[in-house]
Amino acid sequence: MEDFLARPQAPWALRLVPPFPTVAARILAMVGQEDIGTQQISDLIKLDPSFSAELLRFANSALFGVSRQVTSLSHAVILLGLERVKTMATFVALNKMVKSSLKIKVLRKCWVHSLVTAMISDAAAQRLQVSHDSAYTAGLLHNLGSLGLMSAYPDCYARMLEVSNDYGFDLLKTERDLFEIDHCAAGAYLAQDWNFPDEIAAVLATHHNAPVAGELSLDNIVRIAWRLADVLGYASFSPDKDWRYEDLLSYLPGVERCWFGSGEEAARQEIEERLTTTPF
Repeated sequence: MEDFLARPQAPWALRLVPPFPTVAARILAMVGQEDIGTQQISDLIKLDPSFSAELLRFANSALFGVSRQVTSLSHAVILLGLERVKTMATFVALNKMVKSSLKIKVLRKCWVHSLVTAMISDAAAQRLQVSHDSAYTAGLLHNLGSLGLMSAYPDCYARMLEVSNDYGFDLLKTERDLFEIDHCAAGAYLAQDWNFPDEIAAVLATHHNAPVAGELSLDNIVRIAWRLADVLGYASFSPDKDWRYEDLLSYLPGVERCWFGSGEEAARQEIEERLTTTPF
């Protein structure tokens, strides 16, 4: 893991990436402490009214599948748990970071791809008894490098994606040519700079590695999840390899009983329902 997490010298391309919101960063740090209570988390969130409002909106969206109405921050923390609130704080922070870029269609696809990857990672992890909150966060963040670069250079990054897709260029190589860093390394750098857990940084650094059949690690679940998202029609760029949906499912024995395991059409319907009711 040390090889994956060796921090590169900060390239110029990351200097304009917006900082991770202070409240969200503090939430991520506080949740890992054993003596933190729900009221302390609620009080921290209340320090940023706009962040509070966004968190409540997302807490009540179909994206998180909450069956009861969440009416207050304290209610959200109690009902969802500290880990889930951490996940939502990450979601809200990223959404705010990329929001201005979403008017560009090709960049909006990058964000939707991250959301779908997070949904699939979350469901797979629950079935496979891997920490599903970590899986959701890792799936959401796996393209953090792309999201950071597109928020800093929306027009340039959009053109690069369009040209790469049209002419079949290798995405990582093209990113390195233009930005001196690819989105895998950029994501890992930002994750470390913003003090994300090492396991998340490792996922970001290695998510383009080939998936391994039967390996039930967080890294491998995300590698499979983003490829499943691509096959379902939520790709943000042309993949290097055309995968079959059934082949990817076979890499994680047991996920056939997940909502995405009963077939492509049923999975698309579930995803579209969640996306349609997600306020972003």
